[in-house]
Amino acid sequence: MKIKLITMSSLFILTGCQATAPIMKNSISFEMDNKYWPAHSIVYKNNWPECRNLAGTPDTIKKQRYITTYSSCKVSPEGHVPPQIIIEYAPWLTHEEQIKKGYGVPEELRYGGGEKAAKKRLAIMAAQQEGVAKIPTAAWKRIVVTPLKDIEKYKYQVPEGKGNRSRGKNIHYLISLNPDGSYSIETKLYWVQKYQKYWN
Repeated sequence: MKIKLITMSSLFILTGCQATAPIMKNSISFEMDNKYWPAHSIVYKNNWPECRNLAGTPDTIKKQRYITTYSSCKVSPEGHVPPQIIIEYAPWLTHEEQIKKGYGVPEELRYGGGEKAAKKRLAIMAAQQEGVAKIPTAAWKRIVVTPLKDIEKYKYQVPEGKGNRSRGKNIHYLISLNPDGSYSIETKLYWVQKYQKYWN
């Protein structure tokens, strides 16, 4: 009888130790708010992490040296937290100015148009990349975000709003780029939402 009590106690202690809550999965997302607009558009060096919201975007756009067509990222894979995210950006031409210089795709060439139009679009995108490469080094600004620190900061905080709790928390950075060269970062904590195929 005594042996059984010890065994049951031991079993209870082991079970009690193992009954810890699972570690909450965290996801990271960020978006850029261009307050230079409409005086300037913004371009970014393509050193961002892989973005799962760009899953359907052609490699000809995703693998360019400079980012000119999107300004937000849901870090891939879901649940991956990079130690840091480096964002390097520079003010650039407005869309109208890009069109005039041959760096922007005109409305009539944006969609469809067959093989000839596709070739023109590729040539314009290549010219655009060459144009951005001429931006002086001093014009580029740099922001470093450190998600691991925010994971620790928000470890015990309950996210805002509704969402899929089983998918964990999402730390979202809204980075405002100001015309005076300064920037501000607003950090929000949400439950990870249902997957949106087209989120940009």
